Amino acid sequence: MSVWEAIPSDLPVGVLQLENQVAGHTAAQGCLGLLKTPSNGTILKPTGKVLCGIREIAFYELLEKARQREHDHANAADQLWAVLCQVVPKYFGHPMLTIDGKEVEFIQLEDLTEGLEWPCIMDVKIGRRTWDPLATPEKRKAEENKYKACRQRFGLCIPGFQLYSVRDRGLLIRHGKDYGKKLTEDNIRNAFLLYLNATEDGRVSRMLLEQFLHDLRLIRDWAHKQTMYRLYSSSVLLVYDAARLDEPSRSTEQQRESLTSSHGMRSSVRARMIDFAHAFPTESSEADTVDENYLQGVDSLVDIFEQFIATGQVD
Repeated sequence: MSVWEAIPSDLPVGVLQLENQVAGHTAAQGCLGLLKTPSNGTILKPTGKVLCGIREIAFYELLEKARQREHDHANAADQLWAVLCQVVPKYFGHPMLTIDGKEVEFIQLEDLTEGLEWPCIMDVKIGRRTWDPLATPEKRKAEENKYKACRQRFGLCIPGFQLYSVRDRGLLIRHGKDYGKKLTEDNIRNAFLLYLNATEDGRVSRMLLEQFLHDLRLIRDWAHKQTMYRLYSSSVLLVYDAARLDEPSRSTEQQRESLTSSHGMRSSVRARMIDFAHAFPTESSEADTVDENYLQGVDSLVDIFEQFIATGQVD
């Protein structure tokens, strides 16, 4: 990961710093952070360490090839990976840009918050184990001690999120690592309720939950079948527009339309798999087995959202 003494001042024309990054390496931490190109609705993610960049690009290009073959004599493996294209940000290659005189390689992806008035974003890191097979003993020890309570119980943790509070007329609320490290089995659901703009009595929009669950179940079903990769330190990014949340005066159909339509744009509610810098092909000793580490976290995330509905915590 390249270290920058200050927020880059000499960005290419049309490229801006991404202001709503909620986790990962940011400019505030002395790293380059995510950039955006508003003209075409994409973000630019620095590839960082060479091997991490190679792995992440290879993962996105695997998906792109599966998508292209989907309607051209695709085999079962292609079809499985093509399904994943529905829940991974669209990939537009890996351009090189000059930033403050340095040549930097980026991964160009769709901006999931494009067109959202009040973008609510949560990064959910998936997996009880987040260190990859190449990690040093020091790295492994450091990772094991992060977000320990949530990762051990649920196989996930929350390194950061932001929301625009509907109850507070669109007040922006942001929480980072310090908040996430305090979460346990007893209070993690409260973090999701806060993110989902729950009412004072803890009720959440049913439509919002159903839209998220549509995507999360696709991810879960893929994880129950795929045996080619092991994903470490990967995340599910949750995104929705609080400005389109249901109002008491709206009918059920109006609520659904508000969350799933924006004058021709796709749904404002999305769950997307991100961060594949530590995606490793399955070792021969584990061939034909699923990624239990990743699967635990996705199962837990689906379960938490389904429980909100099952216990009647919905409007």
